[in-house]
Amino acid sequence: MGNGPVIGVLSPFVGGAYYGTILAGISAAASAAGSRTVAVQTLDAAAAMAVNGGTPGFTAPVAWEHLAGFVVLADAVTGTYVDRLRAAGKPVVLLGHTADAAGSPASGGGPPAVVADNGAGIRAAVEHLLGHGHRRIAFTGYVAASDVAERHAAYAGTLRAHGIEPDPALFVPAADNLESGVAWATPQALRDLAATAIVAGTDRNAIGLRRAMAAAGLTGPGDLALTGFDDTEVAAYLTPGLASVRQPLEVMAARAVELLLRAVAGIAVPPGERRIPTVFVPRASCGCDDAALCLPPSGAAAGPQRLAERLSMLLPPGAVRTGEHLAVLAEAVDAVVGAVGAAAAGRTPDPAGATGALLALHGLQARPEGPPIVARAVREYTEQIPAGDVGTARRLDDCVQELIMGVLRVRQVAGFADRWRLRATIGAHYDLSMALLYHRRSDPRDLGWLAVTPASAGALGLWSDGGRLAAQPGWRREPGPPIPAGTLRVSAFPPAELIAAAGPGETVFVVPAKVDASDRGLLAVVGVVECQVEDGRELVNQCAALLTVGLDLREQEERLRRAALCDTLTGLPNRAAFVEHLDRAVRGTERRFAVLFLDLDGFKQVNDRLGHAAGDELLVYVAERIRRSLRAGDMAARFGGDEFVVFLARVGSAEHLHRIAERLRASIEAPYTVGGRLARIGVSIGCTACGDSGSADEILSAADAAMYRVKTAGR
Repeated sequence: MGNGPVIGVLSPFVGGAYYGTILAGISAAASAAGSRTVAVQTLDAAAAMAVNGGTPGFTAPVAWEHLAGFVVLADAVTGTYVDRLRAAGKPVVLLGHTADAAGSPASGGGPPAVVADNGAGIRAAVEHLLGHGHRRIAFTGYVAASDVAERHAAYAGTLRAHGIEPDPALFVPAADNLESGVAWATPQALRDLAATAIVAGTDRNAIGLRRAMAAAGLTGPGDLALTGFDDTEVAAYLTPGLASVRQPLEVMAARAVELLLRAVAGIAVPPGERRIPTVFVPRASCGCDDAALCLPPSGAAAGPQRLAERLSMLLPPGAVRTGEHLAVLAEAVDAVVGAVGAAAAGRTPDPAGATGALLALHGLQARPEGPPIVARAVREYTEQIPAGDVGTARRLDDCVQELIMGVLRVRQVAGFADRWRLRATIGAHYDLSMALLYHRRSDPRDLGWLAVTPASAGALGLWSDGGRLAAQPGWRREPGPPIPAGTLRVSAFPPAELIAAAGPGETVFVVPAKVDASDRGLLAVVGVVECQVEDGRELVNQCAALLTVGLDLREQEERLRRAALCDTLTGLPNRAAFVEHLDRAVRGTERRFAVLFLDLDGFKQVNDRLGHAAGDELLVYVAERIRRSLRAGDMAARFGGDEFVVFLARVGSAEHLHRIAERLRASIEAPYTVGGRLARIGVSIGCTACGDSGSADEILSAADAAMYRVKTAGR
């Protein structure tokens, strides 16, 4: 990694299909510029997924001392927090929202913002549906969210631009951005809507509509065409495939990093929006067939030029397309042309080399449509090659089959990789749960449990006095400079040594170790962004949540243990705790200890005369006087009722033991003021000095017997 400025990212979550994709793009762009990335999660570890706009309560200045500037994602923090960053001299770039949406005042024009041009994709989707002949096109979405409101406005504007006044009856608000948000779509409501197509504000709204359509006996696109927004991974694998609008999240991330690094370098970055166009992705749910999707009309001449145009559909969007990408495309085109040309000329083709080049091209984006695009493009190109005889035709066909089969194996490999990743994730979650929740003798503050995760390093800061963090010793998978313990300001966490531990392709994640009312501090982990999980279900989030629960469990167990070994009235250890302590002493090598058994004389009379509350108060006073009489290493306990025992760690002669007992007697028998009245009690003390033999029970029995001899003699 380079030594460029470290940039921060404020995000509701630090992984998942949406936030994770953005973070991965930010991290990649920062790494390419020689910078590291610290991603700070602003929601609690166990927070529910934010889908309706955030209500962020995050105020901590996490890592401010280490970070040169911040990319702030939508719903991460309030506008007030953004203003604090800017007042502290930290450049800020908003990603996915604007200053108005963040609640930040427009003083100075507000920070620059990179946002998706929601309108571009929606306009293309509506025009595409109009091209299929639809006129009654409905819209459903959670318009309380600013981006969905923008999509609805683009929908209505596009209809008007084509001479169609939007019918208010065709706008049905969704309750949220999830499948559950379209609960309005009952069979009767869908029939009453009388629409032929629906534009959904999100893919998950659209998936909810598909389920509602199935329940109503409707099919798409015949009964009802459908489009979504976000182009989630599942959209391409549905049957029929869900037409959607793709947000160029990686492009947006790269643009935000570019602007931020310019600002950090002192280059003026004007305020205002930088809009990145969204792209409509037609699929079968809008009425297109597979052939039309894979091979749209081409203006290129037949031959290698058209093949290059077809295969260019596999390249990243133009905004992030590089010369290296174009070189990969050129190599793939040359390899296919060479292999097919060899087969046509009667030579032995090199399908393996061509397949490798095509796989490299497909890997630039790895879109689900990639293999069909490759297969149809290669077949279209080969069909243009004249076959003079049956042998040539057979060789061409064999070559095409080899190329197509090689590329289609990508799906098998990808499917296996997904299954393997799922197995590994399930295993890591299981091991993590066992380490933090089941193995009770281990201390969660010891970050060795991170070894069961893919993380390469970690640090933990627990809240201490004055709002500071008590940083525990850090953990590293590989040898390297230690990550020290110590007390840190929140603005200095995570330690600089942890940030420096992030290698190429890695990001530093900081997640609040907070579950409901239990707020333990901050967990920082170095690892790779997880994109193939639900937002908020990434492993680093689970680590922080389970760590918090694990610390709570250990604390509860300690309270229960103390309660089991403690007298609740006086706060002294109870009989069980004393016997446990005495057992350890008996098993030890130091035998110069003694036990005193105390029984209060006259306590019953005080209890009867002044009441039980006064009696309890008196016992508390007695316990306190005994406690003050103890030396280092001594221990006192209440056995129950008005009986107490004392363990004396170091005793010399019998005379020494007698002097200790008499001092204790004098302290206990001094007058008390209980309930505003004077009270006196006596005490009988039995003493047993321990020799080289005797169990704990035998020692206690001897002390008890000695006490009764003293009590009997005093009567």
